[in-house]
Amino acid sequence: MNTLQYDWRSIAALNVVSTLAQVGQFGIPFIVIPLWLEQQGATTLQLSLFASSLWLGQLPGLHWAPRMTQMLGAKRVILIALLVTVLALSLLATGVHALWLAAGLLAGFGQGLRWIGLEPWLYNIAPGHARGRLVGFHESLIALAPIVAPALCGWLGIEGATPLLLGMGFVMVSALPMLWATEEPRSVPDPTLPAARTQPFWRLPKETILLIGVAVALFGGMSESAFAGLFSIYGRAHQLDVTQIASLLISFGAGGLLLQYAAGWLADHRGIGFACLTCSVCAAGVAVLLTLPLGMVWLHIAVFALGGLVTAYLTLALIASAKTSSGNMARNMSVVSMVYTATAIVGPLLAGGAIKVLGGNGLMWTLAAFALVLTAWLSRIVSRDAVRPAAV
Repeated sequence: MNTLQYDWRSIAALNVVSTLAQVGQFGIPFIVIPLWLEQQGATTLQLSLFASSLWLGQLPGLHWAPRMTQMLGAKRVILIALLVTVLALSLLATGVHALWLAAGLLAGFGQGLRWIGLEPWLYNIAPGHARGRLVGFHESLIALAPIVAPALCGWLGIEGATPLLLGMGFVMVSALPMLWATEEPRSVPDPTLPAARTQPFWRLPKETILLIGVAVALFGGMSESAFAGLFSIYGRAHQLDVTQIASLLISFGAGGLLLQYAAGWLADHRGIGFACLTCSVCAAGVAVLLTLPLGMVWLHIAVFALGGLVTAYLTLALIASAKTSSGNMARNMSVVSMVYTATAIVGPLLAGGAIKVLGGNGLMWTLAAFALVLTAWLSRIVSRDAVRPAAV
């Protein structure tokens, strides 16, 4: 197909929408707000519960998004998602501690709804031969959020309602580029045909590539949520102040930004199985390294690498869902996203338990354990004689 036939204007517009929205929907609630809550005296249990509420709230958004998109159109669903996030940040701005969990649930719902409202639309209009690289490029753009959010809050200050107003601003501005995106007409069911029943979400196309994506999403969700929600406790255990913790969060985000295209390239050229196995092995090694007493330079290098690897879990899981030949892409992506999100709920709780037993390093030991279990499973799957490397 001639490249001129691709809707590059919509592809560019949707990438901009996602980049801006991710700052307000992920960078602020998931990365900055835990630090903001800790400054207000939140305990480890409260931080763990808030972090889990963000991921728990995503589940209904991820589940309902495909059906809502079919009924209302992707643009309307994305706008609803942005409005929900503004409401969530407004609840936090009231300063009422009893509303923290409700705000976390709403923030997660908005994030999940926008995620599945936008990304299947984007990947469906993308060139098929370069879909892995486009997913990697898109994930690189949204990986700006964990860099931009703490950097701006470090500059403007994290006191008062500043982070909340910043998040609202990014969310509202992100709606503007959708004016340049052309939505494909929604399919209308043929009334002469019997209504097709929606298959249960657990009925996946039986392809190894999608099973790999589901497994990577499972461990990736736990890893990212545990790191984002409890890294400040790890930092305190290593005698780091708020400024140093914020700078390390920026390094984590920078790794997520700069290494995702490489993950997509590796999946396109060496197969999704090889790419996932490389990611899990490296993640285990870096997590163990971070349990050692490192200086700030080595801390930044290690956290940068960990950011790229943990973020690559989701990138590779989405590539697997996009490359699966059977099933509907939106549904496959929704299922992978729901697995990622469901396991992210328990990530902070498991890591919080490890921290109580092992101290601040319990976070990194938890991430290493997740990566090692994933490595063992992937090694078994990738080495099976029935699966050719080119297929996975």
